[in-house]
Amino acid sequence: MRIDVLMFDGVAEVDALTTYAVFATARRRGFEVDPHLVTADGATEVVGCYGTTFGGLVPWSPESARVLAVSGGWILEEIERGVIPRQLAEAKAIGGPELVLAGIDSGALFLGAAGLIGGRPATTHRQDLDRLKEWAEVVDARIVDDGDLVTCGSGWFAGTDLAYWLLERELGSPADVVALEQWIGRDRQGTVWRRGLS
Repeated sequence: MRIDVLMFDGVAEVDALTTYAVFATARRRGFEVDPHLVTADGATEVVGCYGTTFGGLVPWSPESARVLAVSGGWILEEIERGVIPRQLAEAKAIGGPELVLAGIDSGALFLGAAGLIGGRPATTHRQDLDRLKEWAEVVDARIVDDGDLVTCGSGWFAGTDLAYWLLERELGSPADVVALEQWIGRDRQGTVWRRGLS
């Protein structure tokens, strides 16, 4: 299962790397996952919101990825510019219903601005919940799972919880994910909201 974690200038380092680290650790422990740090425009280097330079990045692959994880960061200027939202809409058009969009923290706002939420249930960083109402039925939960749209709420480690959930949901092996969680040493927090189950 290919998982692309989107990197861009201004990306929140913690959002992207904690999410990626769970998937990369899962791969090392034998899970059938193939995570990548990617860019939409083929850039091999970006600078995060706290000034960290990331190199060795690869182009995303919406035609073959199962999950496209979109981190938060300093994104309001990017939303106003419109480039990343347009790229995300194009990626979803290529990936179709098989491509799961995962909004990490304020990354959900990118998905909303791209027209990819369309009134569906979603969550984001608590300070951005009112802004998210423009595009979503806001649910204040740690993780909101609406099929091919999965979003997570506030906190530096929300992406960790999102990654645990996606591994459990997609691979169908809760016991293995619990063992991974214990090996990483960070217990999950909050609740998972799913349509029809909450």
